Amino acid sequence: MFLTATFFSFFGVALAAPAPSDPGYNCRPGQKCWPSQQEWQQFNQTVDGSLYQTIPLGAPCYSNSQYADTSVCTVVEGEYNNSIARGSDYGQTYWPNWEACGTSGCSLLSSNPAEMLYSTCSLGRLATYYVDVANTSHISATLAFAKAHNIRISVKNTGHDFFGRSSVPNSLAIWTHNLKNLAYYQNFSASNCPSANGQNVGEMGAGVAAGDAYRFFNSQGMDVTGGYEESVGIAGGFGQGGGVGDYTTTYGLMVDNAVEFEVVTADGCTRTINECNDPDLFWAMRGGGGGTFAILTKFRVQLYPSVPIHTFNFEAKFLGSNATQQQTLRKLMTEQANNEVAWSAQKITGSSDYTLALASISIVLPYNDDGTKLKAATASFAQFVSNLTNVAVSLNNYTLYLTYTDYLAFTAADAMKTEPAGIFSILASRLMPGQLFRTSEGIDAVIDGIIDGMVNASTFGLPRVGVQIVSETPVSTPDEEHKTSALPAWRDALWHVIHVGEWYEPLAPTVQETATDGFLQILEPLKKLSLGGGSYFNEAHYGEPEWQETFFGANYDRLLEVKNRYDPSHIFDCYKCVGWRGEHE
Repeated sequence: MFLTATFFSFFGVALAAPAPSDPGYNCRPGQKCWPSQQEWQQFNQTVDGSLYQTIPLGAPCYSNSQYADTSVCTVVEGEYNNSIARGSDYGQTYWPNWEACGTSGCSLLSSNPAEMLYSTCSLGRLATYYVDVANTSHISATLAFAKAHNIRISVKNTGHDFFGRSSVPNSLAIWTHNLKNLAYYQNFSASNCPSANGQNVGEMGAGVAAGDAYRFFNSQGMDVTGGYEESVGIAGGFGQGGGVGDYTTTYGLMVDNAVEFEVVTADGCTRTINECNDPDLFWAMRGGGGGTFAILTKFRVQLYPSVPIHTFNFEAKFLGSNATQQQTLRKLMTEQANNEVAWSAQKITGSSDYTLALASISIVLPYNDDGTKLKAATASFAQFVSNLTNVAVSLNNYTLYLTYTDYLAFTAADAMKTEPAGIFSILASRLMPGQLFRTSEGIDAVIDGIIDGMVNASTFGLPRVGVQIVSETPVSTPDEEHKTSALPAWRDALWHVIHVGEWYEPLAPTVQETATDGFLQILEPLKKLSLGGGSYFNEAHYGEPEWQETFFGANYDRLLEVKNRYDPSHIFDCYKCVGWRGEHE
């Protein structure tokens, strides 16, 4: 028996006609082209028994599911909001709006996992089958089988994807989550490429989670340029789409630090690519996005000697009337903006979470001293927030973490507050160029645009809305030689502004539509201030209409040429990725 799901055109976009060499990859369960049970079994033998029928994470808790099991359900309920445990199960996405398809799904209520969100359990947007790949031969065999039967391929690690690109209905999924190898090379020899040889290079399998990478490389006395949240798989879509985190200002984007990839291309061949071998493909996968050009299996990246992590943290609740609270918000955000040019020059990073009534600011500097540099750079700001009126302060201090591993405890707790697993989410973001922060008029315009957006977002009917401002400009790596395909707007952006909306259970269609359209509209003031700029491919609005320019900028045409050369039939066809050809009906 197959678990089937109807795929609604959730995004409301028109079909793009397949290219002449594109067979469509649109065979669905129940159609004559769909493999027989015997063919699936034969395929399973070619991948050493690694083929599985997808079972949604919540299925054991639905009494009308064929997988109902009270003992398994108890385990699922206990770990439902644990991001690490959640990412280790194929049958989920980090945010359940990407599990669901319209009104069909199999999720539980995050605040009370004993409560089901749907009347019956269905696959929703999840793939029909997946292969838990253990080696490159499994990937090659899966691609050959998909081509033979005209089945769409999807690629997934943890499901931590704000676009839901890793959950594709009626597809055969390649699950890279258990490619967990980690290695450290003090002296690294690249494959047939002496110019890429070097020292202190790390290797990560495509399924390695950030926390495991941080701990492993820290044990070797090294730091890796990963992200903020330890459950993210940093070698896949994160690492290929740019990759930003606490080391971005100091060492650049993760793609700036890429040395070599092992990949399986659409023809089923395993290749080791670097600046000498398949250099165009290597360039494209250094910023052009994951699941698009080839299947990554290993990511080799430049490491750096471990340094302490210094932070300044401030948390407060705004007091008084709504007008007074908004005035306080503006003062605090403006003071932060006034310091941004100087902080960036000193490679200071960090993130701030704001609502109309709350602020949580974390200023971060990885640096080998006792904290003197950060304290000197932030002294005036620390004095400003200490003298701020109409606030109830809950945190105001400097902290030293001897290693990034020590710092993980703080980032994990922060992630539980700002992006907890198991809840519904929508983003809208924009990279704001540094020139805006060099005049008071520019700063005022940026702050006006952000706060106006926050006010509007509060009217969309979502229980949680706010904005995150991240200071993560790769000032150390201007990439003047264009060695990466990362969005050029990164190189001079001082703020990465992210509007966030979160909710706990499926929304009424009208509320969903209002929120989706509304989050696009609240970006307009910021877009007008950053003409020719863009948004971070991994953290943006999935409905972005000008996605080629916004996510890839001037690199798009070259990226598309590489895509067509290495994947002429577009078997890798993820949502609003390079070469995306539209939704399937």
